[in-house]
Amino acid sequence: MTVEPENKTVHFNQLDGLRGVAIIIVVLSHCDILNQGGVANALFFAIAGFLLINPFKDEYENRFLSIRSILKFYKSRALRILPGYYLVLLFIYLQTGFNLIPKSEFLNLLFFFGIYRHLWFISTYFWLMIIIPFVFAGLLLLAKIIKPLNNDIVCAVVFLVLAALFRFVLLPMDQLYIRIDQLMLGICAGYIFRFIRKSNRFKSVLGKKTVIGDLILIFLFSLILLSSNVVLGLINTEWSNFLIGWNFFYLVGCFMSLLVILICLFPNGIVGRILSSKILLFIGKLSFTIYLLNNFVIDQINVSSKYFLFICAFSVCVVLAWIIDTVISKTISVCKTSTSVILNKHNNQ
Repeated sequence: MTVEPENKTVHFNQLDGLRGVAIIIVVLSHCDILNQGGVANALFFAIAGFLLINPFKDEYENRFLSIRSILKFYKSRALRILPGYYLVLLFIYLQTGFNLIPKSEFLNLLFFFGIYRHLWFISTYFWLMIIIPFVFAGLLLLAKIIKPLNNDIVCAVVFLVLAALFRFVLLPMDQLYIRIDQLMLGICAGYIFRFIRKSNRFKSVLGKKTVIGDLILIFLFSLILLSSNVVLGLINTEWSNFLIGWNFFYLVGCFMSLLVILICLFPNGIVGRILSSKILLFIGKLSFTIYLLNNFVIDQINVSSKYFLFICAFSVCVVLAWIIDTVISKTISVCKTSTSVILNKHNNQ
């Protein structure tokens, strides 16, 4: 197991590759091939929660105690979500008017008030990012009074229990689109990983168990395929309509969080090397925009074969996502450069 220096900003390529796998599963599901979109969504939330505390650095979540840092967090999330989201909505409107998205739904989507088809994920993610800094702030303030809350494992247990409370007690079971529990399971995974990373005993043991880690990861990925309704339907036709990702939120969230932990513990294994391949990294970095586009693109492709539909839709989504993300990144870069030049001129005067 490789552990980066604590003062170094770590970007884990394998997690980008994992996003690539997740978005492929989503598009397969929307083409009615695999139907494990609920599992892929749980994986997205697990990764998001895991990175919220950046477990490669100590005390990273303390930034939520500062109003300035919270605003900076909101800014980074806004730059991540809003440009692509609004560009895709504009693209859909210019191409189809209100044929694909009804006018009333479209207006709601502009302000993240609507739950419309696959865009429920974006709306849910947006509001969770608004709420979660205050969850951390509350926990961190309590930690000043309750000292055990400064321990990573205690924090992991707290978020594990909070996730269970939200799913089984506070949330009506028909609220499929509220996934704060899966986000909290990802946060729990982050605390567990950070505890392991800081423990020399665990590091020395895990460093010799890469093969075992790969076997567990292969088992978990196989489980995603084997638990799909397509495979279950071959065993029993009554299970052909059973979607595990939409029926066992908490359980699936736990498994996907475990998957994230293991990938970060064994980055140099076979699975880690596959996830860090150029193609999966490329797809993973475009995953957000591909997600925004995929259902709308699928709607406009009329082919009889669902497998050919997947190939066409996914290819179109990748190309469009690459164009949109390139335009956004270049625009943001130009704006930052212009702002920097203006500020330098102002300071020199």
